[in-house]
Amino acid sequence: MGVAVKCVITGANIKALGRAIHSLSRIGEELYFEPLTDGLCLRSVNSSRSAYACFTLAPLFFYSYEAAGGTCHFKIFMKSVMNVFRSLPSLEKTVEKCLIKLNTASNRLVFQLFCKYGVTKTHNLSYQDCESLQAVYNPDSCPNVLRAQARLLSDAVVHFPLTLAEVTLRAGLCGKVTLRNYVEEETDPSKAMLTELSLSREEFLEYHLQDEREITFCLREFRGLLAFAESCSLPISVHFACAGCPVVFSVDDTVLEAHFVLATLSDTDHASQSQNHRYSKIASLRKPSNSLLTTDVKLAGL
Repeated sequence: MGVAVKCVITGANIKALGRAIHSLSRIGEELYFEPLTDGLCLRSVNSSRSAYACFTLAPLFFYSYEAAGGTCHFKIFMKSVMNVFRSLPSLEKTVEKCLIKLNTASNRLVFQLFCKYGVTKTHNLSYQDCESLQAVYNPDSCPNVLRAQARLLSDAVVHFPLTLAEVTLRAGLCGKVTLRNYVEEETDPSKAMLTELSLSREEFLEYHLQDEREITFCLREFRGLLAFAESCSLPISVHFACAGCPVVFSVDDTVLEAHFVLATLSDTDHASQSQNHRYSKIASLRKPSNSLLTTDVKLAGL
């Protein structure tokens, strides 16, 4: 008996799914699908294993959700699925229902968009069976937690150019969070431009620090989660320990949750190294000794 997956999405959740895929496209070039009885998991990881993201959509997210016949893991090229959800404004204005169906007989993942005026768009995407992509991390073990409305953080990062690769977040016991662009040490001071802004403790929904900390992480991936959270009006939680340990950004409500795990720049890293080497790998693929033949993405530091 093969694996049967069939789910239908309607209303505003179609755009939410599109937003989730757009966010994941900022992480990696492949999209991992894992249909479970308790929801659909969408994951991605970048080539350097320094960024990982996962969206879990509960059955209540869907108009109808069926996943039977056992567990399966497969991946598709991100560009292929992005073609289905390319235009988010068009999704909201024209698409009334989205059907996702797994056809194991032809090795195709089918997306059908039922649009206004009886128009149906069908996308048959080829997929590849793969091992499970899992990340081992526990946000609750992080001693420092910030939680804020997505709009607050979006208004903060809008002051940084889209080409900016890294941003530094400093949280103090005095009740102030500072965001500034990361400037490499060898940069000529006369040519460097430093942008810095501060947020007060009162602007956060939660502000819990064990000690004053400063972390530097990639801004591009964070912008992806910000866009999703703001479109769904969901607050973002930031869980972190110290420089060099991964930072976990998360959003959740009753029908979905998302986690973005990003590497941070270590205090011992040298500015003269390339970006790929400045960031230590927070993830490495491994096969556990059991017979399930799954692949875990082991995140160091959490």
